[in-house]
Amino acid sequence: MSTVTQVPATPTPANSVSQPELEEGTFDRLARLASLLGAGFLCVQFGFLMAVADTPLYRMTRDGIIAAKALWAERSMQAEECPPSLWNLSRYEERGIVRSETAQSFAGYTLYSSGDSAAVVALDNDGEVVHRWDAPFSKVWKTSPHMSRKVPDNAIYIRRFHPFENGDILALYETTTTTPFGCGLARLDVQGNPIWTFNDHTHHDLDVGDDGRIYVLTQALLLEPHPTFRQIGGAQVEEFVSVVSPDGKELKKISLFDLVGKSGILRGDITSVDLSGDILHSNTVRLVGPGFASHYETVSAGDVMICLRNMNLAVIVNLEKEEIVWATSGPWHLPHDPTPMEDGTILAFDNLFTWGTEIRSRIVQFDPATHELKWSFSGDDKTHPLLSNIRSCQQRLPNGNTLITESDFGRLLEVTLDGEVVWEFVNPVRSKTTPMQTPVVSGAFRYTQDELPFLKPHAPSQVAVKTTSP
Repeated sequence: MSTVTQVPATPTPANSVSQPELEEGTFDRLARLASLLGAGFLCVQFGFLMAVADTPLYRMTRDGIIAAKALWAERSMQAEECPPSLWNLSRYEERGIVRSETAQSFAGYTLYSSGDSAAVVALDNDGEVVHRWDAPFSKVWKTSPHMSRKVPDNAIYIRRFHPFENGDILALYETTTTTPFGCGLARLDVQGNPIWTFNDHTHHDLDVGDDGRIYVLTQALLLEPHPTFRQIGGAQVEEFVSVVSPDGKELKKISLFDLVGKSGILRGDITSVDLSGDILHSNTVRLVGPGFASHYETVSAGDVMICLRNMNLAVIVNLEKEEIVWATSGPWHLPHDPTPMEDGTILAFDNLFTWGTEIRSRIVQFDPATHELKWSFSGDDKTHPLLSNIRSCQQRLPNGNTLITESDFGRLLEVTLDGEVVWEFVNPVRSKTTPMQTPVVSGAFRYTQDELPFLKPHAPSQVAVKTTSP
């Protein structure tokens, strides 16, 4: 009789999983992963569709991200001892006066403003400081209703100025840390105390007529695109030219966006726009004199020339007609300070001029009527090539020399028509913590003793003290 022996089945551990069950669990996990990836892909595609359609939800998300990044960058810059774009590593070891050829330079006082403080400094031809207007923003504006938030004094500087015979001075304040970056215009007495303030986002430049009227660039932030630049989209910085009375009251304000829109000169495809919605980047306003106007049929004395940097254009605006009556491009790239000369030419700082394989800047004197380059200066080829990517200006002096502001590296120089440097000055200020850091010089202009008689005896201001808003 046979015997059958039964072998007991090996018990399955409680924590083990059978092969079919294992395969089924893996399949479920892969299915869930595929579902998540598919959902993510659909979300991305949906986001693309919202962006293409420029929906309100997309604009809100986009603008929120841009605003958060801008606020973070703003606070970071304001916390620095030397805010970026107001300070650079110096190219020059020299400080103060470097050269002064008395027989060839034009005698007078050189006034300049610097990125290290809200001040204007007056030098004699030997580089000695003969006067200084110190006027920090918080001293001039005890309250600043036109500013959306507080900016520390170290991040606000005087971009442009205009002195008067009695020692008063117009000071245009700017910051590099906010959008809009214009901070206001003030008339100060000889000690730097405020006489009146004009509470608007004034920026870059101003000019003063013989009647005392002030022509100044202003700006405002648009959360929705302006009709002229609807195809660009996003938040935009709208720009204006404002006319201000001698006592600080706004007389007129004209939108440059409106003027460009109805002028026919708009070429959106070649307009440079940064992430802050800076579309035109107007940087100059200059009154047109009778000499320049006589060369061009549509131009009248008293019109204003304005530089639209991002369009590489110098335009002339008739303020009564409120229209652009003349415009020209030129042998420049993203220029500053195009100045209408009495002989019909334009003198300008060509910031991004390229000389062969070397990057540099230059001054150009250009004839729009003939497209001829009459004169240029690009610095010393061997040691000191002219170089400033932003800001900068020039002034043709009565003796034919040209005073040049090389903003980025804080250098001023006077050159003859033959290109000889006869006067040179380097900003002597250096960072306390980084000695090679030097502040920019935003602009410099020379005046005769007759134009600034207050440097002898001080004369009292003739303007009543007041604060006005546009």
